[in-house]
Amino acid sequence: RRCVRREAAGDFVVAGDIGGTNARFQLWQLGKRGTKELVLKMKYPTADFKTFVDALLQFDTDCKYEVGAGDFRPPQSSAFAAAGVVIDNRLCSMTNLDWTLCSSEIREKTSWKHARILNDFEAVGYGVLAMEEEDKHVVHGGSPQPKGPKVVLGPGTGFGQAQLFWNEKKEAYTVMPSEGAHGDFGPRGAKQRKLSEFVEKKMGYCELEHVCCGPGLENIYEFLSTEGRGSSEGQPRKRAPEISEAALGGTDDLAVEAVELLLTILGQEAGNWGLRSLARGGVYIAGGITPKLLPILENGCLKKAFLHKESRFTKVLESVPLTLVTTDDIGLAGSCLYASRALS
Repeated sequence: RRCVRREAAGDFVVAGDIGGTNARFQLWQLGKRGTKELVLKMKYPTADFKTFVDALLQFDTDCKYEVGAGDFRPPQSSAFAAAGVVIDNRLCSMTNLDWTLCSSEIREKTSWKHARILNDFEAVGYGVLAMEEEDKHVVHGGSPQPKGPKVVLGPGTGFGQAQLFWNEKKEAYTVMPSEGAHGDFGPRGAKQRKLSEFVEKKMGYCELEHVCCGPGLENIYEFLSTEGRGSSEGQPRKRAPEISEAALGGTDDLAVEAVELLLTILGQEAGNWGLRSLARGGVYIAGGITPKLLPILENGCLKKAFLHKESRFTKVLESVPLTLVTTDDIGLAGSCLYASRALS
């Protein structure tokens, strides 16, 4: 938790980022000329609460205690990022947690005025618009185009994607969420085709998320460890954190190969989205995995796959900026921006 001395005296807004393991909340107070101050931030294990509302009410109680019941006023706006399909920014049944977020229930239980639900990578998209320069690592500079389309994507427990398009009427970007990672994996080269066949035999089909996220890294490692031997039956499955740690430490050549293959697939998908959206505003890679793999990413495997020199459209890709997001708070930043915009 963290409190700051408050100089702002405007409305309160709440931002949330709800994951399978932790529910994170922030209370902000708006000031003059678009300024804002972080008043309180809390992280609660989701296992401690039966429902999302239970966790939210705990945060509401903590806000009143930390700010002071006399000074705390019901937030005028709130936005919550959640991993799952979101209906009309008002309802989400989470993918990897038995929680449902409902905007009308939030307003009813808390007396807060506005409440909106965002897909987790929709929030990341808005977060890209608000993040600091220190939270960016440029992989490829490209030729940035003001108001050009942007794309955010990245692996974590799953694989998220969203697009950003400039809205002339609002004079701001609008984020369009996507479930594109559940589309078919398009392998590039013989090894990836064999990987796709391996996953198809194991799971019945091979979508992009099956080979480009934490569990996807485990699938890649299992494939590489059985290549030429036919079966992994009876062998213990190595978990993603173990594979990443071994690759970074240089203690397991197969782990290094698995991580490089995952980063290559990620680079390919970043390039594909660069072409699909003509994302001259930039492609941004977020998610919990890639920043931790930066030392391996620096060997150029991701950038090489992104630029795809063998492609007829490599010149187009050279114009597309590619940036790695290095902060974990990008979803919270996006939720805060979205909630603040609702008041303007």
